[in-house]
Amino acid sequence: MRTGLLLAVAVATTFGARASSEQDEAAAAGAFTALQAGKLKAAAAETQMRALVESLDRAALPETATVALSVLAAQDGEAAEVASRELQSRAAKGGLALTLAMRLPPARLEPALAVRVARAHLEQALVLAPPEEGSAFAGMAGGTGSGLTATAAGAPVRAALPEEPVQPRVTAVQRLARAELERARQIARLVRDGDAAAADAREVSALAALAAGDTAAAEEQFEAVVRIVPRGAAAAERRENALLQLARLAYSRGDDARAQTMYARVSRAAPQWLDALFESSWSHFRRGEDEKALGNLLTLHAPFFQGRYFPESHVLKALVLYENCRYADARRALEDFESRYRPVHDGLAQGLQLLPSPQAAVEALVSGAQALLARLPEPARPEVARLLSTPDLTLSVRQVTAMGRELDSIDRRGSVFRGSALVFSVVPQVRNARLDLLQRTGDRARGALASERAELRELLGQSLRLGFEIAGREKELAAAPPTSTAASQHRPPPQVEDDEEMWPFQGEYWRDELGSYRFHLGDHCVRPATPAPVQQAQIPAKAPAAAAAADPAPPAH
Repeated sequence: MRTGLLLAVAVATTFGARASSEQDEAAAAGAFTALQAGKLKAAAAETQMRALVESLDRAALPETATVALSVLAAQDGEAAEVASRELQSRAAKGGLALTLAMRLPPARLEPALAVRVARAHLEQALVLAPPEEGSAFAGMAGGTGSGLTATAAGAPVRAALPEEPVQPRVTAVQRLARAELERARQIARLVRDGDAAAADAREVSALAALAAGDTAAAEEQFEAVVRIVPRGAAAAERRENALLQLARLAYSRGDDARAQTMYARVSRAAPQWLDALFESSWSHFRRGEDEKALGNLLTLHAPFFQGRYFPESHVLKALVLYENCRYADARRALEDFESRYRPVHDGLAQGLQLLPSPQAAVEALVSGAQALLARLPEPARPEVARLLSTPDLTLSVRQVTAMGRELDSIDRRGSVFRGSALVFSVVPQVRNARLDLLQRTGDRARGALASERAELRELLGQSLRLGFEIAGREKELAAAPPTSTAASQHRPPPQVEDDEEMWPFQGEYWRDELGSYRFHLGDHCVRPATPAPVQQAQIPAKAPAAAAAADPAPPAH
């Protein structure tokens, strides 16, 4: 008797839930039909839109509701305006709604969302045509970087990049990427200067111009971002990013004085400070300030920053040591780089093999990244996990799964709903939107792994070439007759400010000394009587009071 009573209660509960769901489905179908007719006034359209969205949410069809909003927003009239506003509100979170909002006429976009849509076009361009392998910040393409080239100021400096890179052939995919970049710039320009989103729009416009190769426009926009007084954490971060980009632009044209000035303006409290410290090391190296370059790397490798990812810093360290004839130290730096980052490279390559297509990538993320990580070398797992766990990827994967579940549920729903205009108009668009989101999500996941792997592959190649240079030089020295030490040009002692003191580094790191280290190289090379001229950097702010040398040496008094 008790079992029969429980069974009756369960059946009644299920029947009640089914009846309630069918009521929501019928309400949603009716609201969609009224909105699709396009004859409603603003207030009525708002009421029907709310009924449509709330009914579909209660019927466990939230992603279908988002697609329905996109279908209605493509029409004209008050219903389209109301649907457009609701879609834009959802698009603020990214994912499916943002992808659908990219189809809206730009004139309909609210300023804040226009920036999000412009940034989405920019990101899509970079997924379609990522930067060329080896075109990272300051590689050693074309040699070991010890040659001389004229800079904007007319002073010879070490060259870190080839003078005339070969122009690549433009493919169909690259043309699509350029169209996406132009679209991003056009939409960003719609945001007026007085709007709260103006600074964000200028940043997107600058990044799109930079990706398109229009460096003059990019620099102009980044300068405008720097001039805007930041209000809030997001604005402060945007300004630091703009300073970093201005420094990179100055470095790329050989203006090391301006580059160092921009790098020095990046706040020590900002997350970008370590990036500025590392990249300025290339500029110091190019100007012949090797002790400062190595001092920066000493900070970068401090225990405080073990979680930060700077593989190129180890190759730069080896290059500077090689240039100063410290071949054994340079070889050890390369061995350290190889042992730490070869497994990461191999793990990224293996991850790409395990994710051969966008669909395979999404399926792997749906089932949980832990299963994928377990098949990779242990040193590569943290980096792969970081690349595959961004908020945008996580949201998109969740929505792809939800859309598949909603599509599978259509055949089990009430006959009124299945025969409605909503199902006939929207469900095919849900299928298309799911495939589109799946493709974009998978491409983004695979692109992140491929980009990281390409950077490491280039650095490993540079490391191998530098290793050959070191071995060859050591062989030459072993075969050459002994050289008199009198022929060596003594390196001048490090210069310190009046309020600084040179103190030997004994393995202890102090936070107030970070960024002020100098690596004492000593005299290991036969140097010319007159050193090559270099640019003089005008750094506005003095260095921190504490300075340190990497080699044990008596303090300067």
